[in-house]
Amino acid sequence: MRYKYVLIGAIFASFAAVDFLPNYGIGIYPFGFIFMIILLILFGYAIIKYQLMDIRIAITRAGIFLSVYAFVLGIPFWIGYHKNYWLISNFLMFILASSGPLIYRYLQQKAENILLAKQRYYQELLLETAKGMLREHDLDKLSKFIVDIIKKIVKIKFAAIYLKRENNNQYVLQAINGYKNFPESFIFSNNNPLIKILKKQKKSIFNESIENIIEDINLLMNDKLDKYFHLIVPVLMEHNLIGFLVLGEKEDKTFYTEDDINVFEILARQAALAIDHCIFMKEFSAAQEKVFQAEKLASIGGMADGVAHQMKNRLNFFSVLSGDMQFEINDFMEKHPQLIEQNPELKKYFEYISEIGDSLISNVRKTNSILEGILNFARTEEKGNFFSQFSLKELIDTSLGLLTIKHRIKEFPLEVEINSSDIIYGVKAQILECIYNILDNCYEAIKEKMDFNLTEDERKNFKPLIKLKLIQKERSAQIIISDNGTGIKEEYKQKIFAPFFTTKSSNKSGSGIGMYVVKRIIEENHKGKISVKTKFKDGTEFLIHLPKNVREEIQTYSFVEN
Repeated sequence: MRYKYVLIGAIFASFAAVDFLPNYGIGIYPFGFIFMIILLILFGYAIIKYQLMDIRIAITRAGIFLSVYAFVLGIPFWIGYHKNYWLISNFLMFILASSGPLIYRYLQQKAENILLAKQRYYQELLLETAKGMLREHDLDKLSKFIVDIIKKIVKIKFAAIYLKRENNNQYVLQAINGYKNFPESFIFSNNNPLIKILKKQKKSIFNESIENIIEDINLLMNDKLDKYFHLIVPVLMEHNLIGFLVLGEKEDKTFYTEDDINVFEILARQAALAIDHCIFMKEFSAAQEKVFQAEKLASIGGMADGVAHQMKNRLNFFSVLSGDMQFEINDFMEKHPQLIEQNPELKKYFEYISEIGDSLISNVRKTNSILEGILNFARTEEKGNFFSQFSLKELIDTSLGLLTIKHRIKEFPLEVEINSSDIIYGVKAQILECIYNILDNCYEAIKEKMDFNLTEDERKNFKPLIKLKLIQKERSAQIIISDNGTGIKEEYKQKIFAPFFTTKSSNKSGSGIGMYVVKRIIEENHKGKISVKTKFKDGTEFLIHLPKNVREEIQTYSFVEN
């Protein structure tokens, strides 16, 4: 629709050429301006109706550009024209013109940070939420948690999630928050136009495209439902549609941006893994209930899992409340600057509360990271039961989405080489944690090298690069991850996998538990092997060996030990 209106507008604008006909002796009134007005109307309609661009950012960029270059070009011309110092004027123009793009870029980033502050705030909260979803084993609780947290953080009028029933291939409402009149009994079949489009496109659908899709739902209601459906995000598992998120209008009436869509699709991929994990856990528990009734340790493992779950819920609760508290304080201070300046005690009090909020969030993250790493290995009796075959590419895509938001970059410098099948064997959630941790460490090593180990000229010619290579062998899969970052000093090489050891600076979020967790996941849970090659200032390479049949590896290990 965007392309259509832009194309139609351009076609109309071409008719403005009639204004040139009088130059060739053809007596005709120059009414070409009418076509240009039509062009502007169509462009404006596409901008407002179909979100052709974020008009606030577009106007802000244009305003900054005009202001900067009015200053860059205006001062030299004024000096040359009024003072007749054209040599000085040309020299000054050269200096200002060279610095103009840098000034423009700096002011543009500052302005966009202010305009998009609220959006980036809830995007970061959603990212933190996505990390904890894999810990929830109950599908109903997970679904309710997803819709509740999206509605609260993004501040939308309602959110819902539909999931597929495997027994009849129908999509039913699993959880909803914020829309009381929604027909909860309505079921989407495989033949529904919405389901067909989601399966074909595998992309999010905006409200403009929804209008003609859900007419059959509108027949069930007094009010048209497409007024409330503003975004539908597919939940995909290995290209299979297992459900979809339905999101309503934002409370502040703003549009969903491309960044919003990217965040929701990352959240949907993470939700797909968590949902798949819940379904597997439910099926596995039902199948194993009759086999392991006599195992007394099962109750202990369940207790440990419950404690971990409750503690993580409270940590997530503290994190969200602390973030909300800081946001409200900052919002109040921005709206009432005179009141704050007139009351030094109030200003001091707000700053003190803000510092407490920062401290709370920092400590919650560190505690959550340590707790997640340690309690993940408390359930040793359950570990061997989560194994399955899955796609490594899917885990890579999920990790890249999370990493690009965490580091606020548009593109992660990763090259992937998979010569044959990308199917590996193991515990999906644990391997995802390993891939994410290693790629995160690789990127931070590259950033450290660029910030502290390179000169200005070297930094210009340096190209960040992380490589991931999968090699399939007869009885194992080898994953090689390398980077051209700062590397690790020789004296620290033996401590890479030690618990609570970190080479990150104090302003980083590292707890020293990440690589320790990776080693235990690979070697203890999967009976594999992980090794590292590194040279200071030249980069690091991780080699992961994953057996294709863990049970055979366990027998082999036991035989060798005996």
